[in-house]
Amino acid sequence: MHEMSIARSILDIAIEAAEREGAKRITRVNVLAGELRAIEPLHLAFCFSIMAEDTIASAAELNVETVPVKGTCRSCGETFTVEDYQYACPTCHSLDIQTEGGTELRLTDIEVD
Repeated sequence: MHEMSIARSILDIAIEAAEREGAKRITRVNVLAGELRAIEPLHLAFCFSIMAEDTIASAAELNVETVPVKGTCRSCGETFTVEDYQYACPTCHSLDIQTEGGTELRLTDIEVD
């Protein structure tokens, strides 16, 4: 379960940022996670809640927004969202696809009191 180590990193970053700003409590943590990271949002939220116990983030909600994989066809130039790992252009059916995105993992912001 790689979510546990990811949750630990997210929590450490969030706490450090909140403490630097003098916050007393973290109420929400927002994360972007690319689809290819294979992160299960519910597992990540569960791990985060366990790791956050007895910290200023103990009541924080973890919000994970999954970023889809995009593809651009090198043959016709069509840009599309890759669905069900089908790396074929929906317009010309070419398999010569340049993938874009889907590997992001970024803490975008935190909400504090």
